Amino acid sequence: MIFSNSVPEYQPSKKQVADWETFRKGLNLLLRPTELSKDEYSQGDNIMLKGSGVPTGRWGSSTYFTVGSSGTVRGIGTYVTTSANDIFALTDDGYVEKKNGLLSTRIVGQSWPSGSIMRSEQLGGETYLVSSAVPFTKYVGSSFSIFVTVSAPTGLYATNISGVSGTNRVSYKVLANTPSGHTEPSANYVLANLPSDLTRTSTLVSWVAPSAPTITGYEVYRGREGDETFLSTITSNTTSYVDRGTDAAQTIGPPLTNTTGGIKSPIIKKYQNRLLLVQGSKLLISGLYPDQTDFSLMGGGGELNIDPDSGDDITGVEVQPIADRIVVYKNRSSYLVKLDFVSVGPFYLMDPTYQPISTAVGCSNQDTIATVENDTFYFGRDGIYVTGYEPNFLNIIRTNETSARMRPYFAKLGASDYATACAMYVDHKYLLAFPRLRELLVYDRERGCFVGIWKMPYGISSMKKYFDSSGTEHWVFGSSDTNTIYEFIPSVNSDDGTIVVKTLRTNKEDFGDWTKLATIEFFYALFRAITGSVTVNIIIEDRNGSNLIAKTFTITGAETSGMTGWGTDLWGTTPWGTTLTNEFSASLDEVPRWGTLFKQVRSVQVEVTTSSIDSNFELLKLNMRAKRSSGTLSSSQRV
Repeated sequence: MIFSNSVPEYQPSKKQVADWETFRKGLNLLLRPTELSKDEYSQGDNIMLKGSGVPTGRWGSSTYFTVGSSGTVRGIGTYVTTSANDIFALTDDGYVEKKNGLLSTRIVGQSWPSGSIMRSEQLGGETYLVSSAVPFTKYVGSSFSIFVTVSAPTGLYATNISGVSGTNRVSYKVLANTPSGHTEPSANYVLANLPSDLTRTSTLVSWVAPSAPTITGYEVYRGREGDETFLSTITSNTTSYVDRGTDAAQTIGPPLTNTTGGIKSPIIKKYQNRLLLVQGSKLLISGLYPDQTDFSLMGGGGELNIDPDSGDDITGVEVQPIADRIVVYKNRSSYLVKLDFVSVGPFYLMDPTYQPISTAVGCSNQDTIATVENDTFYFGRDGIYVTGYEPNFLNIIRTNETSARMRPYFAKLGASDYATACAMYVDHKYLLAFPRLRELLVYDRERGCFVGIWKMPYGISSMKKYFDSSGTEHWVFGSSDTNTIYEFIPSVNSDDGTIVVKTLRTNKEDFGDWTKLATIEFFYALFRAITGSVTVNIIIEDRNGSNLIAKTFTITGAETSGMTGWGTDLWGTTPWGTTLTNEFSASLDEVPRWGTLFKQVRSVQVEVTTSSIDSNFELLKLNMRAKRSSGTLSSSQRV
């Protein structure tokens, strides 16, 4: 027999390497931590991304100004001209006040019931404020101006002045126009015994003018009883009209509401040189500047009932970028509106039309809508969606969901969260705030991912991007808890003195085979811009399925710097002390750390957290070296 006496060459087990080089795919709550890739993370409290996907802490916030003396913030607006640059807000005390240093000054001339939501838009050097509770109000830099309500014409009468008779019956209605809109139509008057061909006769229509100095003209409507349509306008103070049988409009009937005293609308939006308002399922469109307060046909305006039988009111209006088209949202649908015009005799009247974009996806409220580059982001019952044009087909508008990875987060929301959510797009980020939860969901447009859930010490009721008189951009937001307007500041590392606790958790890494154990030998971490104190926890799942912290260490970075003082702005109602701005500076030097572990694991996860004042970090890379273990899973798991 022949035996081989040679010793086999030693073959060391192949090293297993886990590299976290970027986190560019951001936060993913849809999948379990064991299902995530290494460029995603399972928890991102108060986290955002920089550069190629480097996690760091979010911006801090500071008080911008205090509104009034009580209540919570119910809306923010601006008024900007060459000589004024006002930012103002409404609180539950019912008054709008504009910023005056760290405090505010009341704007007189109008008040609102407690709890009213205020929205605003500027056009033609004037800012217009709307609410469901208070009519359309104008602000021109000193005080509010309100419109006077004018009653409908009375004493309507018609008579056949030609003598030609027949069996036809015709009904007339008249309404008056003012610079702010139109009255409701008058009671109708029916004239009988007219010929079928109305061009064979002449009818004198007359009425009594309302008692008001601001009437600019009248609109006359004719047709069957209850189905009168537009016939003519009279642009003078004449209170009569001779009808010689000119054809009336086919579809444009008289408006049913009085808009002369200002329209009560929950929404206002600027479209080109027009204003858009909402009443239920009706979209109201103003005339062109300088008639932007006139919503009558005579003033160049119009109205459109959008799917009125859906039982769903309009919840949002936005102007789609690029093609400059109006998009109207309801809770579970969206529509594209086109401003068409028709010829009625010598008049060209607005006759808008609409077509559905989606009959399944809608918007929860106006404040969640934000223009994001060339698209529109909005939030509704099915998540965050984007409305935009299909590539290469500019006449086709489509909707796509962007929030699939956040669906577990939406599952915990209630009806009030959908109704009160608000959003803002700044620094290439779509910030969606939920005031009840005191949280923001943040979508990074540059990297195409969600970066974190930002947890705040106060709820956010409204947000606004504002440029002050020096051209400095401010990202301001109103508190749903107090009468304070705050602003996000990248150089501030706390929330008005409150610690911002940041937590990042990676995926759970099993080194490619969940059925086998691995022994982690070495770990490496590379940080940058460390300030304060940063804690790193290495969490393992052992062979028994238990999760435990196998290693923890702390990195201390640069000292913070900033203003000091009492930490408050007011002593009672008197300014006292200096706000703690908590500004910080951090070295850009890289901070490497490494260590040994020699733990047998089924999976491993890294947690980076800060919980002290002015602490922050940038996590550049993680690396772990392991070898496949000969050990197996626990015998208790055997079947």
